[in-house]
Amino acid sequence: MAARASPIDLVRQLVEAENERNRAAAEAVLAEDFAAITRARGVEQDRDGLLDEIAQPKSSTVRRALGDDLWLHQSGDLAVVRSLVTTTDDAAPADAPKTYRNLHVFERRDGRWKCLAWQVSELR
Repeated sequence: MAARASPIDLVRQLVEAENERNRAAAEAVLAEDFAAITRARGVEQDRDGLLDEIAQPKSSTVRRALGDDLWLHQSGDLAVVRSLVTTTDDAAPADAPKTYRNLHVFERRDGRWKCLAWQVSELR
């Protein structure tokens, strides 16, 4: 992703990295001091735990789709992106898709945005 990628572009890159199990693509977005992801299942993962799960997910049949209703608030070198991600499971196509609210916090460092924290909540 180019140095001028916006936080929204980087959220797209993270979702794509999860779908493709691409650890390197996600690693490029996460800050070295990434605090944690709080998963919808109620666990927190540090940077290494998140990258490990992206590379080797618990289920390889789940696909994520990022919705079009992305919201960005930026103030100086800090930004928050709010988005909806819908998941489907290819192994259980009859199951209803699940929708998750995601919040990403970014900081601009040396002209590049880096993700500092990520929160996921399931919507019902």
